[in-house]
Amino acid sequence: MPAAPQRLAWLDLFRGLAGLGMVWTHSAHTFLDAGLRDTPWFHELDYYHGLIAPAFFWIAGFVRAHVTTGKSKPAWPAFKRLLLVLLIGYAMHLPWYTLLTAETWRDACKVDVLHCLAISGMLMLLAERFDRWRNVVVAVLLVFFVGLETSAENWQTGVLFIDQYFNRNQGSLFALFPWVGFGLAGFLTRNVWNGGANLNAMGVFVLGGLLAFVQPYSPWPGGAPEFFLERLGWVMMAAVLVACIADRISAATGWLRLAGRESLLLYVVHLMLIHAVPLPRQALHQLIGMTQPLWVVFLIFVALFAASLALGWWNERRKARQ
Repeated sequence: MPAAPQRLAWLDLFRGLAGLGMVWTHSAHTFLDAGLRDTPWFHELDYYHGLIAPAFFWIAGFVRAHVTTGKSKPAWPAFKRLLLVLLIGYAMHLPWYTLLTAETWRDACKVDVLHCLAISGMLMLLAERFDRWRNVVVAVLLVFFVGLETSAENWQTGVLFIDQYFNRNQGSLFALFPWVGFGLAGFLTRNVWNGGANLNAMGVFVLGGLLAFVQPYSPWPGGAPEFFLERLGWVMMAAVLVACIADRISAATGWLRLAGRESLLLYVVHLMLIHAVPLPRQALHQLIGMTQPLWVVFLIFVALFAASLALGWWNERRKARQ
C-alpha cells in the first residue's frame, strides 16, 4: 500500500495568507469611507481583493488531489464535511431575526463562497469514483463550468433554490460558473506538481504567468473567460512562491499557518462579528457603516483578525485535548 502523502505545511501558510486577505477585504468593503472606495487606488487594490476567493478554491482542489494521490479514500467522511460547509453557508444567510417572507427567502437561498466550495468538493469526490479516469473527468468538468459561464447567465428553471447556483442575476454573491473551476484547476495542478520547490514548480509558475499576463482567446463560444484565466494565473504563481519560501520563514509564520488550519472558523467568526453581533441593538456594520478613514479600517481589521485567530487557537487546543 502506498504511503500516505506528507502534509504540505506551505498550503496552511497559503491558506492563512488568503484568510488574512479575506478579513481585510471584508473590513475594507464594510467600513471604508464610501468616497475613498471610488478612488483609483482602491479600484486597483480591489483587483487583488478578487484573488482571495480563487486562492481558497484552488487550495481546496490541490489538497484533495494531494491526500488521494496514489490511493483511494472513502468518500463518505469527506462528503459529510462538505455537507457541513454547505449547511453553514445557508445558516449564515438565514433571516434569524425576521419572519420568512418572499424577500427573506430570496436572501436565505443566496449562494455564497461556502456553497460553491462545498459543491466543488463534491464534484471532485464524484470524479474520484472514476479511478484512473478521474483527471479526465475533472478536466471535462473544468471546461464545462468555465466554458459555459456566459451561457449560464441565462439559465433558469423557475426554482429559486436551484437557479441561485447558475448566476448572480438573482442576488447570489457567487455562482458555480466559473467559481468551481478554480478548485478543479487546483486538483489538476497537483497531478503535475507535488508541491515541492522543483522543476515542475517552475513550469507551474511560467504557466501561471502566461495566464495572468497573456490574454488568451477562448476556444469556447459565447465569450472569452479572461476573468477566470487571469486570476487562476495569479493564484498559481502565488502558490509556487509560497511553496518556495515557506520553510525559510516558518519560524515567523506559525500564526498564519494556524489561521490556515482554522480558515473555516475564521470565515464564520469575523463575519458574525461584523454582521450578527449586536453592539448594542445594532450590528457593527450598521453601527459604523462606510464612514471610516483607511487607518481606522486597518485597526478594525486587526481587531477582527486577532479575535478570530484567538478562537481558532482555542479550537485547536480543544481538539488536541480530545
